[in-house]
Amino acid sequence: MLSKILVIDDESLILTAVERALVKVGYRVFSALNMEELGTALAEAPFDLLITDIHLAGESVEHVIQRVREGSPAVRILLMSGGSHKDQQYHFLEKPFSISGLRQTVKDILDGREEGLSAL
Repeated sequence: MLSKILVIDDESLILTAVERALVKVGYRVFSALNMEELGTALAEAPFDLLITDIHLAGESVEHVIQRVREGSPAVRILLMSGGSHKDQQYHFLEKPFSISGLRQTVKDILDGREEGLSAL
């Protein structure tokens, strides 16, 4: 069964790039540009992985994670941001990132090889 990934970013170019990169290698990807679209996407839960920008317009990343976990309690989390991130609770990918780096990080998280990913 294909892994289901939910991608949230308020920058449409990033959202489209991530979605295309992951669909191309066989993942089922659902995306949201804002909280309204997130509400619609959550109908497709449960998800295996949530990829979200840390800085979303008008919403905290903690609230986004909480909403996604309501329908996907076992969802894995990958945070993205243009700056460094100190929280070691979740995996982290710094923007800008390469498509191959994104794909490898997602594969490692979903395959359970999660050690050391925050350094990517």
